[in-house]
Amino acid sequence: MKRYFVIFSVFCLFFFPAVSFSEIVDRIVAIVNDDIITLKDLEKYVHVEKHGKYVSINEYFRNIKLKEKLDVFIDDLLIRQQAKKLKIEVTDKDVEMIIEGIKKQHLITDSQLREQLKRENISYEDFFNGIKSNQLRNRVIGRVISSEILVTEEMLKKYYDTHSDEFREDEYRLKHIFISNEKKDANKIALNVYNLLQEGKSFEDLAREFSDDPTSNQGGDLGYIKKEDLIPELREALKVIMPGTYTHVIKTEYGFHILKLVEEKKGEMIPYEQVKSKIHERIVQIESEKRYREFIEKLRKSSYIEVKI
Repeated sequence: MKRYFVIFSVFCLFFFPAVSFSEIVDRIVAIVNDDIITLKDLEKYVHVEKHGKYVSINEYFRNIKLKEKLDVFIDDLLIRQQAKKLKIEVTDKDVEMIIEGIKKQHLITDSQLREQLKRENISYEDFFNGIKSNQLRNRVIGRVISSEILVTEEMLKKYYDTHSDEFREDEYRLKHIFISNEKKDANKIALNVYNLLQEGKSFEDLAREFSDDPTSNQGGDLGYIKKEDLIPELREALKVIMPGTYTHVIKTEYGFHILKLVEEKKGEMIPYEQVKSKIHERIVQIESEKRYREFIEKLRKSSYIEVKI
């Protein structure tokens, strides 16, 4: 689940347009086997910031360096073509489960997720399809690359012994004050709440008064959450506080957070046999990434690719 945040961030950068480029006439920028890539397709794949107008298509490419992203787009298209040949699919239900994980990891509701996408000028449909494309890539890699990777018992045990922190089921009982980016002067509000905490005001009362979290009526009580389910910013902030204390103001993509650590449950090491399959998956994933570039290069050599810019 902790990988979803990474997945989300990557898609916001590469799959969605930040602005509309109405002054640029659409055109074919590349041909990959039986598929064509248009300028509009490429715009949608990358997140670029536009300043003013450009006098020509060549100047447009020089200024925003869109050309540099074309190779990434071609790689993605080659993978999708392979998925079609291998009859590999990702269902809508698969994507919905991942999105639920993203919401849980960021401690946000569905409406808050949609609001954030709207602020980034990303349609929910594009966000959905971006995740689907990423999962399709992972499944192709799993079929044509990962299946060839040999993982020995010795490799599994070595990983378990050297990554012990990954296999503890630590849990935090947390309370949460969240100030959404949708609010005007959200940062100032969050800092004011923090100052009120410093003055001795009740965390629970301040959550009821200021927090945009759905749990605000319960004083921001989130209950117990597994450490691995928290996004890195929140997880890192909790490392330096003790039960009964609260964090500084934490900024994320969605707004500003203050967490109160009510209780920390240190989990025992999960027995090796219970996590053996997960370790196998992780080792395969690491090795797969190493082999991914080699696979892409082979696809490129065996494909017809014509770049027209």
